[in-house]
Amino acid sequence: MDAFYRNYLARENHSVDAEVLERALESFEGVAVKFSADFIDDAKQRDNYNRNVKRVKAEVLKQVESGSISAKAGAEFCYEMRNKIMAETRAKTSVAGRAVAEKKKIISPALEKLLDEKSARQFGQKFSELSHRQQSTIHYEIIESSARPSAKFNVRNQALSTLGKVLIVVTVAYVVYDVVNAQNKAKEGIKQGAVMAGGLSGTILAGSAASLVCGPGAPVCAVALLIAGGAAAGWVASEVVEFFDDELEEFTRWRVR
Repeated sequence: MDAFYRNYLARENHSVDAEVLERALESFEGVAVKFSADFIDDAKQRDNYNRNVKRVKAEVLKQVESGSISAKAGAEFCYEMRNKIMAETRAKTSVAGRAVAEKKKIISPALEKLLDEKSARQFGQKFSELSHRQQSTIHYEIIESSARPSAKFNVRNQALSTLGKVLIVVTVAYVVYDVVNAQNKAKEGIKQGAVMAGGLSGTILAGSAASLVCGPGAPVCAVALLIAGGAAAGWVASEVVEFFDDELEEFTRWRVR
């Protein structure tokens, strides 16, 4: 990315220290790739979650309507399965994505509390005070709501998936631009690869410590830690590459002979 911004700064006559800016931008390349991949994968996990809870709901409704199980048993099963599917999905979700989801709902409310909340909204009474028919209505509502998607999360995930793909394309384009415009293309390719790998590794390592440092349901802290860890590792990788600049120059010249 340095060649692109060096040319930009030259055209615009900025007084900013171009070298510092270039190194800072380079250190974020690995972070951008990691976040991009996470955005795309999190959207896939959300789609899997929606698909699985809908499948469970459809099967339970079929069993209830056929008389094989009661509405109560169906509601209890759907509630339990939704929580299990949610836990499995979050386990596969990125650190930042999981923090956002946990902020909304760390754990599901107890089924009894959920029954009372829905009963109060629909009938203005506690669940235990309802008639058998009214209780069955609430049980059916539990089954239906078990697969009811969150429009907010679905729209956000679709947007993040698209953003992730765009970020990957843009980041790769900047790296290719730098390599193509470098005097020593082999050396620049090694440099860009090392810095990106460093930033990517740093982001992954920071993610492994995010739950311990930030705790559950703290997306701002988690994202800040990921960015800081990735940028720091990318910067270190950049410094190492610069330290061995002469050796890399000789190595690449030797390679092309």
